[in-house]
Amino acid sequence: MAPRRIPVAIRFMLLHGLVGFGLAAMFVGAVLWADPGGVGRLILREGGAPVVALLWFFTGLTFGSVQIGAAVMLLGGQDDAPRGGRRQRLPPALVPVRLAARR
Repeated sequence: MAPRRIPVAIRFMLLHGLVGFGLAAMFVGAVLWADPGGVGRLILREGGAPVVALLWFFTGLTFGSVQIGAAVMLLGGQDDAPRGGRRQRLPPALVPVRLAARR
């Protein structure tokens, strides 16, 4: 039996979702390293690995969704060029009409 290929749309979403999770890993690492307001120390001291994993997972969902959305929106501009056909000049929709004024 031949191996089945992953459909293009699923592969597209998985790739961009993984990019978002990679960005989330860098973001969580930067938050823990920069320790803004002592939140990095608090997470590592009080929560440990489960809190870091949850922070990474939910941040990854957010970043992955944004990455997929941005990639999908950037796809829209590829098919906007005209493909040919007849170019007919349309008559103007509004035509001025002169009327005599009544007294």
